[in-house]
Amino acid sequence: MNRTTILMALIGTGCAGQTDAEPNQTLDAFEQTEASESDAGGEIVNDWDRDEDGGCPDSWVLTYSLEGRVDITNTPLDIGNADALVGGLETDEVVIRVPDDGGMPGNGQVLLTSFALIQDFVVSVNMFGEIAIVTDLLLTADDECGVASGELVGSTVVWDECNYGAEHGTNEWSPDQAAYGAGCINDYRDEGSVECVDDSLLASCSDGWLEEGENSLDYVYNQPLLDFAFDATDLERFTMKGTDYGTEVPTYTNNRTWLSLEGELKSMSLEPTPDCLCGE
Repeated sequence: MNRTTILMALIGTGCAGQTDAEPNQTLDAFEQTEASESDAGGEIVNDWDRDEDGGCPDSWVLTYSLEGRVDITNTPLDIGNADALVGGLETDEVVIRVPDDGGMPGNGQVLLTSFALIQDFVVSVNMFGEIAIVTDLLLTADDECGVASGELVGSTVVWDECNYGAEHGTNEWSPDQAAYGAGCINDYRDEGSVECVDDSLLASCSDGWLEEGENSLDYVYNQPLLDFAFDATDLERFTMKGTDYGTEVPTYTNNRTWLSLEGELKSMSLEPTPDCLCGE
């Protein structure tokens, strides 16, 4: 269970109920459709051309440091709406592979091959005594053949189709049926722990489906992305955000959660391309 924002369920009233409240506007940078796992498809198809000798040409590996923000909305009566900064550590990074075009990164298919982000923060509220949630989660995905695919067009990476699962747009949207498609981060792992410290007279850890003390988490799902919008065609810096927030993150809590990101280039190198990225 994604508990980075579990405090929002704890401090709201009627934590077990469902709210039909929606944000005032569509928050994603592009519209995605709902689909079931059976009809969504979404297998990553690599269509890079082989060279005249039948081999995969070299391609560029671009590694970016990550910083971002988690936003929590749609808590009961909006009492628990909040935000927290994430990322900024040396290990927080995303790696993409793009084609070579005359010795420089070029337009064409993009593969996201690695993602790592730590969410490590504390949220607390005083409700006749403090109740606090200490979050320490690591979000990862890694595959040299790609965990998400898209296309670099000028200064923007537009990700392939990623269909939201059932209940998207409500507080009931969960990792059980998160999303499906080549443009999602596939096999996105969420692991770590959330500690609940309860000294409040009005709220309790059990209200938010937590045990008092440490709660261990470890599960895998597919996470939607928004376009990576770079400042320029040199691909030095990008942002990933929607109109007001970032991409939505499915949770098991009574709220809606969003993740926005900023990336800055750490390294770039022209490297041999894994054979799995080239067509037959």
